[in-house]
Amino acid sequence: METYFRFTKASLDNIVASNKRVRYRDSKVEGLCLDVFPTGRKSFRVYKRIKGKQSPVSITLGTYPSLTIENGRKVALKELERLANGINSNETKKVNAKLKMTLLDVYNHYISSKYFAKATIVGYDKMMQIYLKSWHNFQLNKIDENMVKTLHKESSCRSEAQADYSMRLLRALFNFARFEYKDNNDVPIFVQNPVKILSHQKLWNNVPRKQTYLNNSSIKKLLNELLVVRESDDPYMLAVVDLVEIGLFTGLRKSELLSLDWGRVNLIDRTFYINKTKNGMPLELPISNHLFSIFERRRKLTDNNYVFQADNEHGYLREPKKKIKELTEIIGVDFCMQDLRRTHTTIAESLRVGNYILKRLLNHKSQRNDVTQGYTVLTAEVLKEPAQQIENHILHLTGQSISSKEMLISKLYNMSDEDIAVLLSKL
Repeated sequence: METYFRFTKASLDNIVASNKRVRYRDSKVEGLCLDVFPTGRKSFRVYKRIKGKQSPVSITLGTYPSLTIENGRKVALKELERLANGINSNETKKVNAKLKMTLLDVYNHYISSKYFAKATIVGYDKMMQIYLKSWHNFQLNKIDENMVKTLHKESSCRSEAQADYSMRLLRALFNFARFEYKDNNDVPIFVQNPVKILSHQKLWNNVPRKQTYLNNSSIKKLLNELLVVRESDDPYMLAVVDLVEIGLFTGLRKSELLSLDWGRVNLIDRTFYINKTKNGMPLELPISNHLFSIFERRRKLTDNNYVFQADNEHGYLREPKKKIKELTEIIGVDFCMQDLRRTHTTIAESLRVGNYILKRLLNHKSQRNDVTQGYTVLTAEVLKEPAQQIENHILHLTGQSISSKEMLISKLYNMSDEDIAVLLSKL
């Protein structure tokens, strides 16, 4: 059958579907086509080559006979006129679809677009389910500054810190949308970020970060009491005790320690490897002397692949918060795992551990403009001595024995350059 002819009701009704799609063109309106599919469906569309474009533009108009030939021609002429003026309805539809994206749509796209640590996802999900839940179905472009101020104020009545956290997440979603969703001219669809009003009007709560840490007497009591608790025959409590102690001696995040497996612990070379960190950067650390004894003990107490073995579906400790709370009540020292990280950092700073070394031990990212950091390669071997100094200092607070050599190194490490020069001159 001829595929180029003047469309009439009789001619279109007589078209019989074949085993593949066939395109027929109307001789009255140049660019109007009818696609006939193997299923029998007949669909009007505009198919037009545009100057300067590599591929023809194809715009679906409707299904015949629901859309009559006469109306199909009218719609086709409008679309052809729009194309002549540089307007592509397909692109317009895409932009309109993006404009209808809800806050939840953008959030789901955001968290799937790049790597986030599990703890970060948990925190974001909490904000979405508690503080931003009523906005899930709001179109992003409908959220304005007044709505942001109102929600932030209401949320602050519950928790000032969480209110700020939820607004920081909302700000990140708007920033993400600005660069992720653009029109066919590469112009951002979402230009405004209404959360900026909080900065402009100085409405952030700016809750200070927690500064809790263990002082010297608390460290001594903690470690000495852990020796007593370690006599327990509860495998779960023993794993938590060792988790706490390793947390203090390394300053690592709880999330970085919990899933540590023996395949990433090298007791021969005395190093261990953290591959899943909060900032996504893998970390190899030395195993200092006391830490080595803890790992040896854990190896004897475990019979699966995880350092902090637990009898659950995962095979390792997942969230020992309740057990840690129970532990604090037993030993009489109130702390959380983040307190141990702050304590470790405070001790390292008091020992004048270099800033780059401290950042690496804690696996903190440096600023992008820090060129020196980019050339500084801090291996586990380089980190070995400062890690040992920190460990020696902690053990010294408890009264536990340290070799004279380790004590001397610790003393020297804590002396100023001037004091060392004076000592060397006397020797």
